[in-house]
Amino acid sequence: MADATSLSGIGLGHRPELATDLLAAPGTVDFVEVVAEACLANRALRREAIALRAIWPIVVHGVKLSLGSADGIRDEHARRLGGLARELCAPIVSEHVSFTRGGDREIGHLTRVPYTRAALGVLARNVAAVRRRLPDVPFLLENTAETLAWPEDEFDEPDFHARLVRATGCELLLDVGNLYANAVNAGRDPHLELSRFPLDRVAMLHVAGGAWEDRFYFDTHADPIAPAVFALLEDAIARVGAVPILLERDGGFGPFAELAQEVQRLRAVVQGAVPRPGRSVDPPAGQAPSSRGAAEVDGCAGLLADQRELAGALIDLEAPSAALVRRFGTAALERTRTILARKRIDDALPHLPRLSASGCRVRELAWTALATRPRASVRASLTDAWRIIEAARAEPDLHDAADLDALVLRARFLAPRGDDAVRVRHAPFVGRISSPRQSIWAVKGPGTTARVHLVHRLVR
Repeated sequence: MADATSLSGIGLGHRPELATDLLAAPGTVDFVEVVAEACLANRALRREAIALRAIWPIVVHGVKLSLGSADGIRDEHARRLGGLARELCAPIVSEHVSFTRGGDREIGHLTRVPYTRAALGVLARNVAAVRRRLPDVPFLLENTAETLAWPEDEFDEPDFHARLVRATGCELLLDVGNLYANAVNAGRDPHLELSRFPLDRVAMLHVAGGAWEDRFYFDTHADPIAPAVFALLEDAIARVGAVPILLERDGGFGPFAELAQEVQRLRAVVQGAVPRPGRSVDPPAGQAPSSRGAAEVDGCAGLLADQRELAGALIDLEAPSAALVRRFGTAALERTRTILARKRIDDALPHLPRLSASGCRVRELAWTALATRPRASVRASLTDAWRIIEAARAEPDLHDAADLDALVLRARFLAPRGDDAVRVRHAPFVGRISSPRQSIWAVKGPGTTARVHLVHRLVR
């Protein structure tokens, strides 16, 4: 396996809002990171990422593998992730130590796993399954921000991740912002927490800005890096050595010059650090047996039941049960449900590039459109995208963009009926939308992977 030290310097997450400025000043960063699921959902973003590899190394970052799901990963998702990583010649692939699905219930949020032996076993098995689908590059595991805690925890966060790297043979993508948020929200010293992580297994760092809301610190990815978080990052680099750092920014972009200044501050920290010694990744502590023991099976079954129950509490429109409120707490459940409502919008908008260009306007409309609609069990982001289109068509200033986004979606998917999920269109498609000035045709051949061609014809 390749060594993660083949990547170096400072990177940014590639976002449409940053694309023009980055291309105008490519030397600002040493690499860029793309969200795998955004590229898999949006062919235009995927083509753009392929073009960008001529300028920078492209790191592939996953958010929906659900490595912590007790019933296993979805192999097709892992296969597509591996295909994208190969296409982009990615030097690193990374994912979160979390679950986004409880059984057949899609949560749509990076939900923290319980820090238990059963969860370690699930993660080790799922990571091994994913790595069989990936190219021979480092697969890094990222610590996750916690919006709730499990009362069944057997380990604390640093100890759990130390056990995880031994069990999987993977190295860590240490998110300093997440570490800081988890520590201060629990009343712990972030620097002491950092010192207890397996720092000899950290291959990369993430850092982002955050904000306090209702006395809870959120790693928002939409604010400048706070002084306390920057100090924690400096401490991490002093302990770990000069590893690549990714500055995450998903909103609140402001002037690009300000973001570039943050990049330069990070670069100065790395340039003043000792090099990280190269080292090979250890093999996993133990290979999964061909048949699991009764205790492990019972542990997985219990974890799966817990994940299903929590998933329902987080995504159903009705309030969580009294039993779950006693288990996790009212504030934690409500906080997580609010984050999930925001994430539904984040997941749907990549399917709607024309509507997304209207920024806050479409986000406000989407919030209202989705508030009273249940989350679909499959292809939830596509179903939500259709619901946003329905609402946008009623707005004169958004109608044309909604119609064009709908045309492209119709070429690939069958629109949902009521609260049903979107279905994939296997058959060929020819359709059009018209305005007084032009007609736009969408044409797709047979099969689910055929490309959609748009043809514009002026009306005379």
